[in-house]
Amino acid sequence: MDNPALTSVHRQSVGLAVRPEFPEYPAASPVDQLPLVTDRLREILYTGEEFDSIYRHVLAAPGKRVRARLVLACAGLLPGAVAAPLDDAVDLACAMEMFHESSLVHDDICDGSLLRRDAPSVPAAFGVRTAARAGFHLAGIALQVVARVLADNPVVFERVGEAPGVTYIDRLSDLSFGQLIETLPPSVDDMALRRHYELVAGAKTGTLFRLSCSYGGTAGGVDVDRLNALMEYADQLALAFQIMDDVRDIEGGPSLGKDAGGDLDRRVPTWPVIEWLATRPGAREMWLSDKTSSVTLQNDLIDSGATQAARAVAVQATVAAGQALDVFPSCPARADLRELLQQVISR
Repeated sequence: MDNPALTSVHRQSVGLAVRPEFPEYPAASPVDQLPLVTDRLREILYTGEEFDSIYRHVLAAPGKRVRARLVLACAGLLPGAVAAPLDDAVDLACAMEMFHESSLVHDDICDGSLLRRDAPSVPAAFGVRTAARAGFHLAGIALQVVARVLADNPVVFERVGEAPGVTYIDRLSDLSFGQLIETLPPSVDDMALRRHYELVAGAKTGTLFRLSCSYGGTAGGVDVDRLNALMEYADQLALAFQIMDDVRDIEGGPSLGKDAGGDLDRRVPTWPVIEWLATRPGAREMWLSDKTSSVTLQNDLIDSGATQAARAVAVQATVAAGQALDVFPSCPARADLRELLQQVISR
């Protein structure tokens, strides 16, 4: 059965409040528009049914809303273009956040993670079976929201799926592909590890960044050539974002929101590990030995300068991402996308 929060026609037929009409672009910056996403997510997800408690738990610790911010910024890159209404862009932003939260729930199941954003993970709080069902339910609602927005804006979205190199919803399965191949790392060979890492980062992190940019850009009337520029931006942002996540997982700190060193415990070859293996004498033997504790690995990675080398690669990726935005005119949305790059490096 369709969720009654998803269509204004259905909402009117059952006497519920119609989705609010928001001011049009560019009345506010993408960051200023993020509270609209939070409010709309509550409206969509709180239905009085079985998953309400889980969704309240998830929305109580919302994260930074990076994917929603990408949608809203990309939707505002060409002021004056034929575009979908802002309220529909907000709904697309909600959908990308729901896909993201769904993927985190299943990530935490796969990794056995007990914490997420300084709070119990969904599987830890509600059980693995219930968490798995909620994750699929959340993704299903997101698909319905995307379908509704596309149906309501046929002119704006008439060429979805036709642009070569632009990611749309048919590539959503790349998320699970990334989760799968992450568990199948290659032999301890520098080039193979780097290729494997880029593949995993592009699938696990890059897929939703690309979807956020493609649907946001399409909603904002961005043409095919510049949509491809947004794909380059998304790919480079994803690489920088994932590397900095890896650095934080090793270095820890109060902003991490979960126990540090989880990837080391599972012997996941993250980018700092790859830098360490390539430059530190004896690192390969330490990595492969089951007698080497994750604490020992963590300390040696930091002492060796591997995390700093990884940061340098992330910075290079943000430079490339910023250059991809040069095809767009100067505007608040472009400035916000560039500001996001700086925040990823400094977080």
